[in-house]
Amino acid sequence: MNIFSPFDGCACARAAIDKLGIPCTYYASEIDKWAIQIANKNYPDIIQLGNIQGIKGSDLPEIDLMIGGSPCQDLSIAGNGAGLKGSRSALFYDFVRLLEEIKPKYFVLENVASMKKVWRDKITEILGVEPILINSALVSAQQRKRLYWTNIQGIEQPEDKGILLKDIIED
Repeated sequence: MNIFSPFDGCACARAAIDKLGIPCTYYASEIDKWAIQIANKNYPDIIQLGNIQGIKGSDLPEIDLMIGGSPCQDLSIAGNGAGLKGSRSALFYDFVRLLEEIKPKYFVLENVASMKKVWRDKITEILGVEPILINSALVSAQQRKRLYWTNIQGIEQPEDKGILLKDIIED
């Protein structure tokens, strides 16, 4: 399976794919040197492509899954309110550009649930699918509501694992 992860961070999507036991060739786009360092330490076979703005669909082979979370700083209610017009969150449009160029079989886009309705509706309109709201508190010790847009059918809310902060704190 060929996977492309724009806004890869420290390769959390790769960790999930590995936990599922799915062999893959993994392409990543990330600019944070510390995140890349962690990703490369854990997965030295990741093919790092650099800044999303410099990537062309023709740089990649046929992609089965494109998965990423574009920057939320301009979308979040804790941010500056610029929305998709902000310099960071506007990188969403590079995700869309590459989605159109690559035409992967499947895609997943994640972003903050606290964004204004106008931005959520705009992303929904552009991607052509309704988002699914999932709170990470169902599977971790963190309250983290996120929206997921995907063309993967049958996605359901995960089962509540009942994990609390006390369950993950180390002495």
